[in-house]
Parts: sequence; C-alpha cells; structure tokens
Amino acid sequence: MRLFNLLKKYYVKIPLKITNILGYASNIIPAKKRFGKVYEHQLNQLDKEQYASSEVQAKRTDERFLALVRHAYDHVPYYRELFDQHQIKVDTFTSIKDIQKIPFLTRQQLTNNREQLVAENIDRNQLIYKTTSGTTGNPVGFYLDEDTVMKEWAYINHLWSRIGYKPDSSRLVFRGAVFREQARKGKNWQYDALRKELSCNIFDMNAKNLKDYCRAIERYKPDYIHGYMSAIVILAKYIAHNDLKLKHHFKGILAISENVIDAQRKYVEKIFGCRVYSFYGHSERLVIAGECEKSHEYHIEPSYGYIEIVDEDGQVIDDDQIGEIVATGFCNQGMPLIRYRTGDMASWSTKASCSCGRNHLRIQSVYGRWRQDVLVNQEHSFVSLTSLNMHSNVFDQVVRYQYCQDTVGEVTLKLMVNRPLTSDEEAEILRQLNQKTQEKIAYTIEYVDDLPIKANGKYSMIDQQLDLDSFFETV
Repeated sequence: MRLFNLLKKYYVKIPLKITNILGYASNIIPAKKRFGKVYEHQLNQLDKEQYASSEVQAKRTDERFLALVRHAYDHVPYYRELFDQHQIKVDTFTSIKDIQKIPFLTRQQLTNNREQLVAENIDRNQLIYKTTSGTTGNPVGFYLDEDTVMKEWAYINHLWSRIGYKPDSSRLVFRGAVFREQARKGKNWQYDALRKELSCNIFDMNAKNLKDYCRAIERYKPDYIHGYMSAIVILAKYIAHNDLKLKHHFKGILAISENVIDAQRKYVEKIFGCRVYSFYGHSERLVIAGECEKSHEYHIEPSYGYIEIVDEDGQVIDDDQIGEIVATGFCNQGMPLIRYRTGDMASWSTKASCSCGRNHLRIQSVYGRWRQDVLVNQEHSFVSLTSLNMHSNVFDQVVRYQYCQDTVGEVTLKLMVNRPLTSDEEAEILRQLNQKTQEKIAYTIEYVDDLPIKANGKYSMIDQQLDLDSFFETV
C-alpha cells in the first residue's frame, strides 16, 4: 500500500504530536513517490499533454470514450441493459459524437440503480462509498474506485501549479470538515505537519477566534489559503476592519466549492495582495476544470471527463447560451457514469482561444450550483451553506431538504422523504449537524410534502429571514 494511504488509514488513531513527527519525516520523500504510482503517472501525463493541439486532444477524447462505452457494456449491468433496450451498438461507435445516442443519466436514476451501475470486474472491497454534498437539496450516493481519488489529487495539484502551488506547499484551510482537534478537544484550529495544513474552524468565526487564527498564521506561515470563499471573505473583512498588518504574505488563494463572485475576488486580492484561483469539480468526479494564469475562464481537463451543455429540452448547445452541464467521466472504472445530468448551469466561452496556449475547451463560469447563503448561530457568527455539506448516507432517504431561519441560533430543517425516518436516523442527522455547528444552533426537524423549486428552475437551500447585513458588520 502506498505510504499516503497507509498514513491516511491510521491518521485519526494517532495523536497529533506523533502525526506531526511523522509528517516532518514523510515530507522528506518526494511528493510523487509519497502519493504513489497512480498519482505520479497521472501528474506526469498532465504535464506532458497540457499543451497538446486541438486535433490530438480530440483524438484522445475519442479513444477514451470508446474504451469507456465498451467497458460499460461489457462489465456494468445497468448499461448493458440500457444499451440493449435502446438497441445501441457500441461496436458501431467511432467518436465522441456518438455519445448523443446514449440516454441521459439523472440523479434519481443513479439512486435507483446504484448497485447495477457498479462494474462487475472491479473488487467491491476496493470501492469507496461517497455522497454528494447535498447543497442542491438532493444528496446522492455513489462509488469510486481507489485510483480515482489519487488521480483527482494529481489533477488538483496540476491545476493549482498554475499559480505556483507545489505538492509540498502548506495551506491555511477554511473548509467544512471538522478536523481532529476540533472534534476531540473543541479547539478552533490545529496545525497538521503531515498534511501541511493549518485548519481553522469556520463554524464559529467570531472576533476572538479570528484573532487566534491570525496569530497562528504568523506562527506557521502557510503558503496558500485554501477553502470556501465565504469564510475567506470574513477573515479578510476582520483584517481590514481591525486594520491588522499581517507580516506573513500568502502566495495565492485556492477557492473551492463556492462560486467566486467578482466583487469578492477583487476585495480578497486587495486585502491579501495575491491571486484568487478557482476551479470547478464535483463529488461524482466526472469533470474538472480550472482557471489558467491568463484568465478566469474554466479550462476543461480533457483526460478527466467530457462536458456537454444542454438546453431545457435536452438538446446540445454549441453557442454561448446558458444550459445544464451533462458530464461523462473517464477516471472512475468502478462506477462509470455516462451523460450524467449534474444540475449545474454553464455557458461556453465566446473567445476563440486563450493566451495561455492550452487548447482545452473552456466555459465562462458555472451558475446555480454554489450559493452564498448562511445561517447565524447563537453567537451571531456565520455558518455557510457549503460548510454544512452532508457527505454521509444519513440522507439516503431524504428527497430534498431546506434550512429555514427567522431566529438567531435556531433553524428548522424541513425534510421531504421517501419514508418516515426512524428516531435513530433523526438523531444521527441532528448529531452530525450539531457536530458541524458545535451545538451553537438549535435544530428542529419538520416533515413536509413538498419543497417547491423556483420558477427559474433554481432551488434555495436556505430560507433566510434574518437581516444578514446587520450581523456581517459586527464581525
């Protein structure tokens, strides 16, 4: 087993002091060797192919697609039945253009046919069960093979390298995951030498904790900020409002999981004096696209997956109209997903090329996926929607849900369900939410028959009735 996975397996069981000693020792090993052969091979391929011509990329996309549909038909029960039912002959396929002969795969179909979508020639013990974050109101469970995880880490490092990031760079982390010292001892930050991460609690970003974070920044001097833009903005506003002069200077800001609004980008870059870099991906690992050195358009990585943009009638869009992203992944052999309707909205770039020299397909931006909604806890601190993501099977019976707040520190969680939840299932949902928000929000579960989608097709995950501006200025 590669060193990275071995350390990861026992990570949570080792005291942080020991982990830090191991971290300083393991970081002596070059990253490509430390993360294993799959990571090393993928990163080498990305470095080698990133400036390939459009013709070469198109040929490779055809090859990957043809191999994918053959694998799907030969080894995946769902696709074998689907193709036979629709008289789809994969042997007659010649290029990626034939993908339009295949019906779309919806979230509900994925949920209903999850086990039939697993490849028969893959060891089930090697598959990893994941769920989407649930920020769309409809969380979905699926499987990944182990190689997909390491391939994705190679892609992420490759994308981040465009603003100087290296696999051994250190990071200030503002994410929704509850880190070890927070879960065990209620601490609001920790430094992990193994991961080279200074992790900070984003569920309680009050003035006292933000002051502590700034002190930790000066002590550990992380190279990059990595996390949710909503949390990074709060840190930036704290620094600006208190006229703090950090001695440490970051090399860049790696924004994830939330759409980066232009006003946020300009403000944060002004406060920290470095570039904000964003990329688009999703839990299902079907497509990944990142900005380049020269623009803020998302360059689609062709070897990771294939994107189509379709209109309301499911017709493929070739111009710059906004439509839904339909994604087909090339990395996950354990559970291949073809023409998966993501629910994310995007539009193609109107520019013929990018001055960076890469010939990737590009999308202008992603709309309707990430939302900046927040809840307010008992101490008047913000909790972003993204930080409440539920990567857990606890929501498998939930069709859609919504957080409703009209009182500080109190939230009603409205649930549409396939069947009534048991008391244990309700308790587990509340336990996870309380852990994420440190019991500083009182949750009440309410069952509803319907949570309607808006007329424009979008869905609001948070029904927030509080005046957020009045709280924001107090941070």
